[in-house]
Formats: sequence, structure tokens, C-alpha cells
Amino acid sequence: MNRFFALMAALFLIVALMSCQSDIVLPEEAPLKGTYEGVYSYITNFGAGVDQVTIKSHVIFIFDETSYHMNLDTTYTEQECFCAVDGQYALTEGIRLKEENSGPEEGCEGACNDELNPEGVFVRETKGDSLIMKLQEGTTLQMLRLLKIAE
Repeated sequence: MNRFFALMAALFLIVALMSCQSDIVLPEEAPLKGTYEGVYSYITNFGAGVDQVTIKSHVIFIFDETSYHMNLDTTYTEQECFCAVDGQYALTEGIRLKEENSGPEEGCEGACNDELNPEGVFVRETKGDSLIMKLQEGTTLQMLRLLKIAE
């Protein structure tokens, strides 16, 4: 009888261990809240087999609980002028950026092109304090390569 219970307990243990192997535990996404610096690139004709055009600038990106703000990093000179952008974000299927308003960046000559503003659902890649956000629609790629510099 003891041998029967020992066999049943062993069988139960084996079944329990085998069923746990198929469980997938996803790590919790790190919150975005903080100040980041890096490069925003807007690339057209990406992967189209023709000359691609890259517009990029150094930016400061600030995330709070649900909103974001993007400004040019004015410590760099001779760069493209993107708009200063304010908006809301959500961690849904990646990082969803929704622009609320934008305008010319102080220090840039002329108006900014708000069609180049980052907006949509970006794929998120993180490594330590690095954050890469990519959104490709057809042959247009928007990419932010950011490093967290403050909480």
C-alpha cells in the first residue's frame, strides 16, 4: 500500500513538473517615466531599393505617467528642425504615441513639418537604460534611440 502511495505521489510530481514547462512567464515592462536623450530619425524609402532619405536630430524626450514631450536637444548645432511635440502615450501593443499639439522649436529657423512628428504604435526595445522605439509604415520608418538620463 505504501508503495502505491509513493508511486502515485511520484506520478503526480512528474505531471505537475511537465505541465509547468509550457508556462511562459513574461517579464514586466519597465515604466517609461523619466527624461531621455537621443536621436529621432524619420526615414523615407526605407528598404525600397531606392535612395532613402533620413532626417534626424538630437532630442530630449520626457515621459510622465501618461503624457510625453519631445524637444530638440539644443546643445547640437546644424541639425534638422523637428517640431516640439506634446501628447499622450499608452503601453498598448508597444508604445502608442498620440500627439496633442506641436509647434516650431525655439531656435529653429522657419516652421516645422508636423507630418514628421512621432505618432502611432511603436515597437519597444529596451536594454538597461536604453530605449529604442520603431514604427514602420510602408517604406517610412520612424525611430527613436534614447538613453534615460534622469528619473
